[in-house]
Amino acid sequence: MKKPIKILVTDSIHEIFIEQMQSIGCEVHYQNTIEREQVLKVITNYEVLLINSRIKADKELIDKGTNLIAIARIGSGLEVIDTEYAATKNIACINAPEGNKDAVAEHALGMLLCLLNNIHIANAEVKAGQWLREKNRGTELGGKTIGIIGFGNNGSAFAEKLKGFGVTILAYDKYKKGFGNEYVTESNLEEIFKRAEIVSLHTPLTEETYHLVNNNFILAFYKHFYFLNMARGKNVNTPDLINALQTGKILGACLDVLENEKLDTLTIQEKQYFQQLTNMNNVLLTPHIAGWTYESKIKIANLLATKLQHLLSEL
Repeated sequence: MKKPIKILVTDSIHEIFIEQMQSIGCEVHYQNTIEREQVLKVITNYEVLLINSRIKADKELIDKGTNLIAIARIGSGLEVIDTEYAATKNIACINAPEGNKDAVAEHALGMLLCLLNNIHIANAEVKAGQWLREKNRGTELGGKTIGIIGFGNNGSAFAEKLKGFGVTILAYDKYKKGFGNEYVTESNLEEIFKRAEIVSLHTPLTEETYHLVNNNFILAFYKHFYFLNMARGKNVNTPDLINALQTGKILGACLDVLENEKLDTLTIQEKQYFQQLTNMNNVLLTPHIAGWTYESKIKIANLLATKLQHLLSEL
C-alpha cells in the first residue's frame, strides 16, 4: 500500500480486527456510537467503511464516500448495503456469514428443543411452585421431517447440527444445486409443503423474499407444522403468522427476528401484533441474538480482517 488505508468502524467489533488491520499499516478509527449524520460528514476521508444494521450504506452515503474502496458488514446480511450501486462505483462489498453460522444453528436448535419440550413453560411453573408433569409432556425431535428453506451458511450449519437427531432433512435453495449428502435431501418447495413437520427459514432479505412466508405459503403445507425464523423478520408476514398460530396450522414458532425490532417505534398495529405474540405460550422470542455469541464476534472480526487484507493486497 502506498499510503495508510483509513478505516472507519461504526459499530461494535472485536479488537482483533483493529489489531490485524493496524499490523499491516492501516489507520483504524473505532467510533462505534457515531451517528449517520456524522458519518456523512467524514466518510470522504476513508477508504473502508464497516457497518452493522444501525447505519445503512445507501446511495446517499456511497456518493459521499468518494474515496471508498470497500464497505464491510459486521455480520452476514448485505441488505444494509446498496450493493448494486456500490458496484457501479467499484466499491467492494464484504461480509462474514461464515462467522456466525454455528451460533445461528445452535440457537435454532436450542429454541426448537425448548419449544418441543415445553421447557420455557415448565421452568416458569416450577419457579412459581407448580409441579405439572403431564401438562408439559414433550414432543421428540427424532423421526420428524424438517424442511430447511435457504441452504447457505446458516441453513447448512443447522442441518449439520441436526444430523445426530434421527430426523429427515429436506432442504431447498433456489440458487444452489448439488448440495445433497447422506443426511440432507436436496428438495423443492412442493416436497417440503407435502412432508415437512418443522420448517426453518434461512433466506436473506431481498425483494423476492420479502413476506415470503404469508398466508398462501402457510396454507400450502399439507400438515400442521412448527416454524423457525432465524433469518430476517421482514421475510414473514406477521399478521398471517399470528393467524396461523391462532388456527393451529402452525403449532408453535421460534422467532429470533421480527418485522420491526425497534420496539420503541412500534405503531399501534405493530404493538398489537407484538402483544399477541408475547401472549402465546407456543411462541418463543429472542432479540436477534441467534448469531450473537462471544465466539462468533471473534470469528467475524477475523474473517473481515482476512478478507480486507486480501483485497488491499491486490491494490
